[in-house]
Amino acid sequence: MSIKKDFSLMAILLIPVAIAINIVGGQLVNLLKLPVFLDTIGTILISCIAGPWVGAVTGILSNAINAIFAPQLFPYAFVSVCIAVVAGYLAKGKMFTTLVKTVISSLIIVLTAIISSLPITVFIFGGASGGGSSLVTSAFLAMGHSLIQSVLTSSLITELADKIISCIIVFLIIRSMSTRYLSKFSQGSIYIKQKKSAKGNLK
Repeated sequence: MSIKKDFSLMAILLIPVAIAINIVGGQLVNLLKLPVFLDTIGTILISCIAGPWVGAVTGILSNAINAIFAPQLFPYAFVSVCIAVVAGYLAKGKMFTTLVKTVISSLIIVLTAIISSLPITVFIFGGASGGGSSLVTSAFLAMGHSLIQSVLTSSLITELADKIISCIIVFLIIRSMSTRYLSKFSQGSIYIKQKKSAKGNLK
């Protein structure tokens, strides 16, 4: 399956929709100062059905647009790319076809997000990149923890909640998609087979 095949017309048309989902989620969280992000739902979704590299492009563009309002978000484009690649390849391995597998996938994505974002948060922003997660980091710093410990602990808490919620939302969206729509994407056949298998087991 080539990268060129992943960038089908439908995949390209879905990119702006996925970006909009990311931006709306991210802006809502920033507005409410919630200790989660919800700005990668669109990236994970498109990575799962159209492939990791379509997701990577979506992640980069999402961060670039969000950076217009919050410039500190642009360095995290690297994190979005990492999440997209991991989510896309997990999807290739049929890890978004059941709820249990989706939760397991979310935990893998959590580790990916923490490992890729920790150096950015600590060394570029000194532990405070804005948003609700910075409040959690500040709380741990006030308790006497080191900067790296505080960022790591707050990242674990916020990323666990964020990615589990995001991946379950993605799972439910894909589950609601028709086989006809899924067939237009390079990885849609994975979910079509799962739907047919599920129907067969009910007979």
